[in-house]
Amino acid sequence: MSAVEPTDFALLAAWRGGDRHAGSVLFARHFPSVYRFVRSKLDDGADDLAQKVFLALVEHPESFEGAASFRAYLFGVARKQLLMWLRAHARREGHLDPASWSIVDVRGSPTRLRTQFEQHRVVLEALQRLPVDQQVAIELHYLEELGTAEIAQVLDVPIGTVKARLSRAREALRHGLSELAEPGDLLESTLGQLDHWIRGLPTGIRHGEGEGAQ
Repeated sequence: MSAVEPTDFALLAAWRGGDRHAGSVLFARHFPSVYRFVRSKLDDGADDLAQKVFLALVEHPESFEGAASFRAYLFGVARKQLLMWLRAHARREGHLDPASWSIVDVRGSPTRLRTQFEQHRVVLEALQRLPVDQQVAIELHYLEELGTAEIAQVLDVPIGTVKARLSRAREALRHGLSELAEPGDLLESTLGQLDHWIRGLPTGIRHGEGEGAQ
C-alpha cells in the first residue's frame, strides 16, 4: 500500500516545527497559484511577493483552526501580504481601502502581460480597474474555484457580502470591458464568453511570464 500523502495543514505544522522538506513540498504544491494571485496585480516583484507569502506562513504563524480550507487560509495570508505591498508602494496618498481602491488607483496603470489572446488582455485590465477585493473575489471564484465560504474567510467578510461583491464585480467588469474594447467582434466575444476568458487567464500569468512586459 502506498503511503497516505500528508495534508497541507500537516505539512504546514511540520514546516513550522523545523521540517524544511515539508516546507518544500507545500511550496511546490501551491506556489503556482500564489504566483498567479500576485502576478495578476503587479507589474514587477511578483516572485518576491509570492515567496514572502510562504515566509509569512512560518515567520508570522496564525492559528489555522477553524479555517474553511487550507487554500482559503493561504489566500488570506496572500491577500494580507498583497495589501501590505500595495500600501508601501502606492503612488497615491491616503488610506488604501481594498473595498474601494483598485490596482489602477494604487499603481497608476494596469499590469502588462504578454497574452495569447487580446480578450485576456482586456479582461485583465478590466479586472484591475475593480476595487481590489472585488478583483480578488472574482479571481478566487473563477481561477481557484473557491466557494463563497472560503472567499469570505479570505476577505474576512460575511458570506452574503461575498455574494454581493461577486454580483457587483461581474456587472462592473462588463461595463469596464465595454469601455476598454472597441465595439465589434472582440467586445462581443469577450462579453459573450466572459466566464471562459476569466478562467483562461492563467495561460497568460504563468511563473515568470510577462515580467516587465509592455
